[in-house]
Amino acid sequence: MKLKTIILIMGILSFLFGCKNENRYKDKHGNEIIEKGDETYIIPAEYEKTGTTYKIFLRNETDKTVSIKDKFTLKPNDEKIFEFVDTDSLLFDIGSKIYFGDTGLEVDDKKGELAGIGGEYWEKYNVPDDVEYGFVIVPAGEGDM
Repeated sequence: MKLKTIILIMGILSFLFGCKNENRYKDKHGNEIIEKGDETYIIPAEYEKTGTTYKIFLRNETDKTVSIKDKFTLKPNDEKIFEFVDTDSLLFDIGSKIYFGDTGLEVDDKKGELAGIGGEYWEKYNVPDDVEYGFVIVPAGEGDM
């Protein structure tokens, strides 16, 4: 065989065997989830506000009281499950904001004081199955940024 043919065949084989299987599915919000190896990609669905109500779990794991404007206050180690309409927004006195935007529930948290929860943390905090979203208020820099 010619050297160019061998190199071409080796390239094709390395490409085929180097590809990771891809798993695609849609979550309950219509977002497309692509899992490829140990990486996950999300293609957000466009979200239309309809006045739908969602249940949200919120826990304060800081040593200070945190207020949510015009809603309620969470003392240290306090938690609350509440209904949240997709046309509303949550404004925290610490500067964070939770709201529904073009891609669904969005968080504006420049200081990293909110951490989204799921999986083992959902179980750790005993969040009921009918709750759609969960967040923990944490010290600055320890949340999702």
